[in-house]
Amino acid sequence: MTLAIQQNSLVASHPSGECVAVSFSPDARLTLSEGSYTATLPATEGTSYVAISFYLSEHEMAGGLSSLTPLLSDPSQALQANADRWQGYLAQVLRKDMEPGYDRIAAKAVTTLISNWRTHRGGLLHDGIIPSHAVGYFVGYWAWDSWRFCAATARFAPQLAKDNMRAMFDYQQPDGMVIDCIYTDPSENNARDSKPPLACWAVDEIFKHSGDTAFVAEMYPPLLAYYKWWFQKRDHDGNGFCEYGATDGTLEAAAWESGMDNAIRFDEARMLKNDAAPDAWSMDRESVDLNAYLALECQLLQKFAALLGRTFDGPMMEANKVADRFFDQEMGFFFDRKLADGSFVREPGCEAYTALWTQVAQPEQVERMMPLLQDTAKFSTFIPFPTIAADNPRYNPRGYWRGPIWLDQTYFAIRGLRNYGYSDLADHYTRQVFDRLSGLQEGAPIHENYDTHTGKRLKAPHFSWSAAHLLMMYEELER
Repeated sequence: MTLAIQQNSLVASHPSGECVAVSFSPDARLTLSEGSYTATLPATEGTSYVAISFYLSEHEMAGGLSSLTPLLSDPSQALQANADRWQGYLAQVLRKDMEPGYDRIAAKAVTTLISNWRTHRGGLLHDGIIPSHAVGYFVGYWAWDSWRFCAATARFAPQLAKDNMRAMFDYQQPDGMVIDCIYTDPSENNARDSKPPLACWAVDEIFKHSGDTAFVAEMYPPLLAYYKWWFQKRDHDGNGFCEYGATDGTLEAAAWESGMDNAIRFDEARMLKNDAAPDAWSMDRESVDLNAYLALECQLLQKFAALLGRTFDGPMMEANKVADRFFDQEMGFFFDRKLADGSFVREPGCEAYTALWTQVAQPEQVERMMPLLQDTAKFSTFIPFPTIAADNPRYNPRGYWRGPIWLDQTYFAIRGLRNYGYSDLADHYTRQVFDRLSGLQEGAPIHENYDTHTGKRLKAPHFSWSAAHLLMMYEELER
């Protein structure tokens, strides 16, 4: 990084070509010394304004800096336009019947998502949202993160949501795979694995809030190709149920593909080579969440096909078959199943919530699940619905996917309860989240995950997917 003074601006230039400029009024005097600067402003009454600008190249900056002098002389129109933009976001989100503390959560969620908005640049061919601007390694777009961001921002910034979807599909592979994550430098992209298929859900949320049939038509072919890819490359025994896997045969990448990187349910998993292609590997277990997601994607693809007057020609993934396959009658809960003998991986965890959220579960199955879901030693904890039952011997309160609260999973459980008529209970759990998470109604940023038993903030601050699901909880809370 180099610092220089250009006219009335301090310019910080990165080797990539990106620049940040801090610009002052023409009558300011700037000096630079040993990596720091001093700005001396004229001794006049009134307010002095400073502009902070970001540019993708020095060429772009040259034109941008020249436009700042009139802006700094009279910023009133720009400030009003900015205020109108933010009020426009909030007007699409805030409810008239909600208490102020909960309104603050919703406003904070919107602010988090917009503050993590990044313009297209380098290998990122469309605008999108990064997980957190506060953590140095979150500088790209991740697939299932993006699906969540798109579903949330569809409510107040639909164009951003559309572009974020396009950004991930810009790197769709010839076989239909959507890769894990993409960066400004494409050589850093991770194509070892994909991520759980929530893409059709995101497009459906965009359609619900925008009514944009043309966008559905644009996305339908790549969505269908992605859906088919799972059955072509991740169905080891060809029985119509899929497994998480990897292109390189490693368990590490396969666990990443689940999104639950170090989940307890994968501790004894092994990798199997599939017949489909050299880059087709599966875990030795079918996962309930993956197949529940695929059942929802199948349903939505059929909806899109009917909307567009097309014929859906993908494999059928029927909800009742998923429910029958993954529900353990003995324990009254949903589990993954091992390929070798069909036995259940009996580690009660958050993957079971997906069966409720996607509505593949049968009502009687949900009724059977309620004792475990409402057990305060397991899932009905201080902050509800941890990633693994809290009484599991391997539960770790700071163990990433081995215990803490991830708000997407808590949302899946709460919305899942609503889907089956347990609205009062869903409201109760939503209020526990809103009232107990540390700093949520105060000044603390929204975090990546939280301690199950205390609500203490863990991992990355200013985290987009937590914000996305808090916004959905706020929207769906009944009074």
